[in-house]
Amino acid sequence: MCGINGFNFADEKILKKMNDALIHRGPDDKGEYVDGKVSLGHRRLAIIDLSKKGNQPMIYLHDKREAVIVFNGEIYNFMQIRKELEERGYGFKSNSDTEVILASYLEWGMDCVKKFNGMWAFAIYDLNEKNLFLSRDRLGVKPLYYFYDGKRFIFSSELKGILEHKIKLDIDKDAVDFYFSLGFIPSPNSIYRNVYKVEARQNLIFDLKTKKINKEYYFEYPKYEPIYDRKKIISEIEKLLHDATKIRLVADVPLGAFLSGGIDSSTVVHEMTKNMAREKLNTFSIGFEENYDESKYIQIVKNIFKTKHHHKYFNEKNFEEDLKKIFYFYDEPFCDPSMFPSLDLSKFAREKLVVSLSGDGGDEFFGGYPRHQMAAQMEILYKIPKMVRRILIPLCFGKIKEGLKLSLAKKEEIYSNSRREIYKPEVYKKFTEDKMRECLKLSRGNLIEAMILMDRYFLTLSDNYLAKVDRASMANSLEVRSPFLDYRFIELSSKIPAKWKATTTKNKILLREITGKFLPKEITDRKKTGFTPPIEKWILQKKYIDELKKAIVELFEGGIISNKWREFYENYVLKNNNVISNNYKIRILLFWKWLCYWNS
Repeated sequence: MCGINGFNFADEKILKKMNDALIHRGPDDKGEYVDGKVSLGHRRLAIIDLSKKGNQPMIYLHDKREAVIVFNGEIYNFMQIRKELEERGYGFKSNSDTEVILASYLEWGMDCVKKFNGMWAFAIYDLNEKNLFLSRDRLGVKPLYYFYDGKRFIFSSELKGILEHKIKLDIDKDAVDFYFSLGFIPSPNSIYRNVYKVEARQNLIFDLKTKKINKEYYFEYPKYEPIYDRKKIISEIEKLLHDATKIRLVADVPLGAFLSGGIDSSTVVHEMTKNMAREKLNTFSIGFEENYDESKYIQIVKNIFKTKHHHKYFNEKNFEEDLKKIFYFYDEPFCDPSMFPSLDLSKFAREKLVVSLSGDGGDEFFGGYPRHQMAAQMEILYKIPKMVRRILIPLCFGKIKEGLKLSLAKKEEIYSNSRREIYKPEVYKKFTEDKMRECLKLSRGNLIEAMILMDRYFLTLSDNYLAKVDRASMANSLEVRSPFLDYRFIELSSKIPAKWKATTTKNKILLREITGKFLPKEITDRKKTGFTPPIEKWILQKKYIDELKKAIVELFEGGIISNKWREFYENYVLKNNNVISNNYKIRILLFWKWLCYWNS
């Protein structure tokens, strides 16, 4: 796991500054490559082949073709690919996956990424073709930003690398709308104009001669093709869980796992114990105060697996300390309250580990969110004739009434039409409707499946939860790997019937059935709670509310938020004290603190 930097001109001084800005991503080594056309920089967190042979930028020469790479990530199947390349006449000086990527590119071109099973963000400089080839993995586990103004092309693992160029960057209004609507900024947008994210499953070519960019998706999302053979599907899931975990245990450094009281991380640890001695397997967890605490469930799971477990509590003091430094690591506005304990959990784990496995992705492949159950409820409403639904609306109350109203809209408008008291800017409406249309096409109209796909590809992974985990872990020089994010789960999930993922009353049905073989009902029957500290209690105190009111005025007067956002905050958010309004209070406060931090 590393940090990468580069640009399309020669300047070793700026390159070194970019590398220094990303020292947290790679404290073990740094390297620069500069010629007349390109500058490439790298910070290394050594995981596989700890020798100098694994250092980057790495150069590879084969049959009069030459390429240089800077790479962040892990390719788990690199040994199989290496064997195939050796049979084709390629030689290797190191035992790293980096060298295999380079040789693969020289052999198969940009199609090489189709062979990779892993997480990656890399840039390859092809000296023969005179271009830069950038790529990001299928689910966007690893980040990759770039600046482009028609002439200059600058890329980095984090925005702060690009900021070293002292370019005047203006805040993008669409990105602000996305942040306030979603809590994060989706690819290809970033908070600044002219700065973009390479999207998940995307290859990008920058032609050094013409200074033009070409982009393409190298991976096609599979269509929903359910197989109604329960025994066969369960067998495939169990086999893949085993293999996806096993290949993520390859490392030349200490390796362990995050362990919560939920079924996803418990499943991963269960699979790890098949390949590691329990007494040598270090696991880590974080507890919270009062009603937010899951420690009793963590204790149950810890006792089952008998790992070398480490537990600590995250409190208000920890939160206050993190609030002072977190915006440095989260270059863009970001609002997921679990980013605070994630930062502390990563720091805690790094005391003994360099690599930690996690359960990220289980909900997105097996239907683990309450909204997936809501989709099943909506499917029932859609079966009632539209005229009858219209008649029923004034006769019903609460969620049923809201559901009936929502059912009158098109399925792709389910996000843009829900909770009508909330302001939804046009850019959000277009984004959600376009993406839902795509998901409905892939799901063949099944709303449950479509909403699971919407989360997996556009809402909860990539630039949201995976960005959170990447920034929190890499701030502490810790690599996090998740077996559930193996791309083969994308293909397998498309075969699982939606009704085995979520119904009106249950979610994660098939995974709960599988984990019931080694976990007690106290764990498998639990409702999803999330990794959430009592942020509302801590952040919505009077001192923060006063700051919040000031933020609304100054953000509006500075032209950063629109009048419609100001009206929404003044007429709804500040006048209510419910989950939704409190969410929006936290969003604007964190945005304001981010802005103050980066403008200080």
